[in-house]
Amino acid sequence: MDNQRGSISVILAGLFAVFFIISTIFGVWAFSGMQNYKNNTDLKVKDAVVLAVQKAVTAKDVEFASKEKLPTRIYRGASTYGSLTFSYPKTWSVYSVKPSNGMPLDLYFSPLVVPDISSGQSYALRVQITSTFYSKEAASIADLVTKGTMKAQAFRPKNVKNVLGLKAEGTIKKGKQGGLVLLPLRDRSIKLFTESQEFVNDFNNIVVPSITFAP
Repeated sequence: MDNQRGSISVILAGLFAVFFIISTIFGVWAFSGMQNYKNNTDLKVKDAVVLAVQKAVTAKDVEFASKEKLPTRIYRGASTYGSLTFSYPKTWSVYSVKPSNGMPLDLYFSPLVVPDISSGQSYALRVQITSTFYSKEAASIADLVTKGTMKAQAFRPKNVKNVLGLKAEGTIKKGKQGGLVLLPLRDRSIKLFTESQEFVNDFNNIVVPSITFAP
């Protein structure tokens, strides 16, 4: 009888030992899993915080850059050529090329400093009055539309609603994407365009809505 009880005790002791070992292994595994989860969660929270800060900084940078452009400057042209007037960001500088018979007005705009006009760089804004009839200038745009390099639509300036021109976007020049407005001015044409996608928003939201001139 005593031998039987001893055997049972040994078996129970063995079972308790196995249970203890299993419990210990499970506890270690569970703790390890919790630590990994905590570490991963902490890492995700940290990444989320960093991303949120980056977005906030970027948003502030964009807001600051936008506010820096205001109030805008106003260009007023000579009455000889329709008193062309428009606004542009005050952070932009302008360079005027000496008038010629074929181009009585040729302006280059760029933030801060205007690069040399022979540099081949893209400019924030170009403004020209050409000694070419609107119909001929429009035909050149229509040819680019046919080739699929530009898209165009009819356009009436907000401040000169009795004038019908066109507004286009696409390849302004080889390797340069942007937007363009073409308007008739008696026997001449007015061209305003940006040579870079970077300045399309400024072109559409500041320059284009402010265009005015005497047809």
